[in-house]
Formats: sequence, structure tokens, C-alpha cells
Amino acid sequence: MKIVVIGYGAAGMTAASYAVLSNREAEVVVFEERSYAAYHPCSLPDFIGGIVKSAEDLKEPPQKLPRLKVHTSTSVREVKRKEKKVIVENLESGEKWEESYDKLVLATGSSPYIPRAIKILNEEGVHVLKKVEDAQIISKLAEKYRRAVIVGGSFIGIETAHALKRRGLDVILIEYFPQVMPGKLNKQLARMVEKTLEEEGVKLILGAGVKEISGRLGDKRVLAGEEEIRGDFVVMATGTRPNVELAKKAGLEIGETGGIKVDKRMQTSDSSIYAAGDNAEILDIVTRKPTLSLLGNTAVKMGRVAGINAAGGDAEFHGVVNVWIVNLGALQFGGVGITYDHALKMGIDAVAVTIRVPGKPEFYPDSHKVTVRLIAEKNTGRILGGQILSRKGVLSRLNVLATVLSKEMTVRELAELELAYTPSLCEIIDPLHVAADALLKRLYRR
Repeated sequence: MKIVVIGYGAAGMTAASYAVLSNREAEVVVFEERSYAAYHPCSLPDFIGGIVKSAEDLKEPPQKLPRLKVHTSTSVREVKRKEKKVIVENLESGEKWEESYDKLVLATGSSPYIPRAIKILNEEGVHVLKKVEDAQIISKLAEKYRRAVIVGGSFIGIETAHALKRRGLDVILIEYFPQVMPGKLNKQLARMVEKTLEEEGVKLILGAGVKEISGRLGDKRVLAGEEEIRGDFVVMATGTRPNVELAKKAGLEIGETGGIKVDKRMQTSDSSIYAAGDNAEILDIVTRKPTLSLLGNTAVKMGRVAGINAAGGDAEFHGVVNVWIVNLGALQFGGVGITYDHALKMGIDAVAVTIRVPGKPEFYPDSHKVTVRLIAEKNTGRILGGQILSRKGVLSRLNVLATVLSKEMTVRELAELELAYTPSLCEIIDPLHVAADALLKRLYRR
């Protein structure tokens, strides 16, 4: 049995390894466009900020597994479904050839997206952050120049602004919406993030859409609303879109979100082809609607299922709750599920509470406050989402909430959940339980 995997990011790498481990007869061939096999995209801002010292540390060689061959600097140009072949091109030599397959896994990921409304009159000094090479370029610019403009106030924009500020640059972050993390945090919690960035020295321009970027490197001009912002270079962090061009060309069904439509087995409209990662449209467990999940942690889960099934196994992917986290050092924040506003837009009768309590007894010198926001469906009490901010302890609580949402638990079930306790680490009544009790009172008050 021969399995071809296109792409060696989180989903492709996982699919390839699970395919080999699931079937001793399977031969797995991977084609990756990069000159290096794998890397850590979520650590790119940490390299820019000087936490990761070498760009080479971000790269990884292919896994050493039997019957696995990874080709780098190769691009699959076409999928011939009827013949079960792909046309491959070596990006260094230009050589082209056909590779046959019994099963095919599309793990083509996503690419940075810049809205058409933004006119870039001079591309010099305008960059995105997706690959190791992008981080190296931005890091070198930070050595030479002192003024950076970041366009986009979500994950990548905030982390890049924080990283460049660590390098001592003057940083301006521009966001189209009137708050950072739009659609991810409510206004109150977003303001806490904004305050942290401002205290670091990042200048925020919120509620201003970028219309035009002009000027040469070292003298960039960004027109945001009616204000012209000056900087030396610009980083565009305006989102990503799934890479589905190969799938479209092959005639595979594309879902309503723009991702490749798959079933629970990660199988596409062609029974011999699977898709996993940023390019796949999967189920949102909370809303029961199709969604995209442009996160490394969910890409790994999808890749596992696709790899097992491509090798003849039987595994299912039941959907995502899209849990995420950002670490700014002085502040950690993250969320899972949907926000209160999102619930209302979907016609869900929801209720929400926000609490702020100590994460551990206040007589400890490193005691800290934890802010928790919970959202639940009014009729059933099912938890729809949550957001957490604190100096520490956010990751473990988010993972608890992710489990709660994955199992479609209610507020009462969260309130009754047993959690570990020791006073040097946490309060005897955890902030999650405080929030759950507050939400119960809101739900059932007479």
C-alpha cells in the first residue's frame, strides 16, 4: 500500500507517522515545498523577540521511521484522481515526475491573507509572518531599524508587536475593529490585554482600517482611517486562508467555510483522498456548524485520524472547540468555544458572567488575580465558551474548559467537577468553580 502526503506541517507530519505506525505494509511518501522538513510556526515571534536564539532551532528534520520518505523543495502541481497519480516538481532542479498512490492525504495548510481593500503601493518593507524565513527577515530589520508598524490585532499581530517591543523598537499596532482579539475576547477582557500592551510601550490604534501602504523601506507610510502612520517597516497580520487550490483543481468538494469538505474519517468527496489541518472544514462541537480550525493543536488531531484511516484503520474526528492561548510574559490569556456576542448572532439564548478572584491565597508573595468569563446556553445550562486572563495558571484552566466543552457539559457539571488543590498553587475553590457558581446563580435566579 502506498500513501502520498502533501505537506509536512503539523497535520502532514502526524498523518505520515500514524500511517506508517498503523500499517506495517504501508509505504508513505511526503512532498513538502519548504527546503526544510518541519518547523515550529508558533515559535516564530519568540525568535523575533530573542527568546529562541537561533532560527535553526525552529527547524526539525523528518522523523526517522521505516517506510517513510520525505521530499523537501518539492511541489505537487496536480492531482490526477482517475489515474491515482500526482504530478510533482522539484523546485531546485525543475524536474517533474508522476507519483502513484493508493491513498492521498492533503495537508496543504494555509497562507497569509491581506484584504483587497488594503492597497500596497510599494511592497518593499512589507512582510508577513508564516515561515522561518519571514521571521529571519523581520529579525534582521529589527537590528537595523527602530520603528515597526503591525497591521492586525489578533494572535500573530499581538505576539509580533510584543516580540519587537522586547527588541527595543517603537511599535505601533493597528486594528480595524475597536478592540484587540475581535471575535475572541469580549471588550472588558480585551481592554486588559490592551492595557498590558500599552504598559509595554506598544502604541495602539483601534477602530481604524488600513487603506493604503506606501513609501520605501525605512520610510513606510500607512494610511489608517484618516491618519498617516510612519514607520520603517510593516508586518501584515491580517489573517490566513486555507490552501485549497490543489483540491479545487482536482474537483474535490469545498465546504461553505472555504475548506475542503471532509467527514468524521477526514475523508473527502473522493474515498481515496483525505484532508487534514488548516485546509479542512470540520465540525464545531459547540455550534454544530462547519468551521475552520487554523491551530496547530487541532491540526495534529486531524492528521492522526487521516493517517490512521489512509492506512486502512478506523478512527473518527468528532470536531473542535478551538481552544487557544497567548503568552505575553506579564499576561497570559486565552479562550475556548464561542463568545457571548457570537452566541447571540447565532440566535442562541445565552447568559454570561465575568469574575476576578485570587488564583491562590493572597498571603503568598506571588499571589495573582485570575479573570474568568463563562458563557452558557440559558435553557440547557450547556457551557458554550470561556475566556481566561492571568499572570499564570491560564493553560491548565483552559484545558479543563476545553474538556468540558468537548464533552458538552453543563455549568452544574463544571461546578461539581473535582480539581486538585494545594494552597501554594491555587485556591481551595478554584476560579473556574467561582465562575460556575456565579453563572448558576444567573441561570436559576428567581
